[in-house]
Amino acid sequence: MTKQLRGLLAGVAATVPMTGVIAVGRAVGWLGTPPPEQITAAAAALAEVDDDLPPPVFDATWVAAHLAYGGLCGAIYPSLRALLPSSIPAAGLAYGLAVWGASYVGLMPALRLYPSPWRDRPSRTAVMVAAHAVFGIALAEAHRLLPEPSGQ
Repeated sequence: MTKQLRGLLAGVAATVPMTGVIAVGRAVGWLGTPPPEQITAAAAALAEVDDDLPPPVFDATWVAAHLAYGGLCGAIYPSLRALLPSSIPAAGLAYGLAVWGASYVGLMPALRLYPSPWRDRPSRTAVMVAAHAVFGIALAEAHRLLPEPSGQ
């Protein structure tokens, strides 16, 4: 297993508890539409993809996109691990918050897929910061638990 594949698998696994935080945020009324769903809808609109997808197909699409993005972020983690704190939870927390910043302060607003935190409701931002903290810590722990790449 390569270090990137190990990170990708850890990232997909870490997306699951992160999604739980998003679900709780939605259930208590702090979130509204989950950002992965909103981002997928915005990307489809920008790409002029047919917006008549049946709800189960659209739901499968945004869930798959969310897991893929988590996997991609996980695949990057091993390459940056040496730059992060030595403590696994601290490294995960720092990485998760960096992913939130890169995604929600930088990439998503720049692509016009999601508003910047300064144009969004504070409760939505708080839920997403918490979700990314959970993602990062879960990623670091999953990464630790997966077998080391061969030859290292």
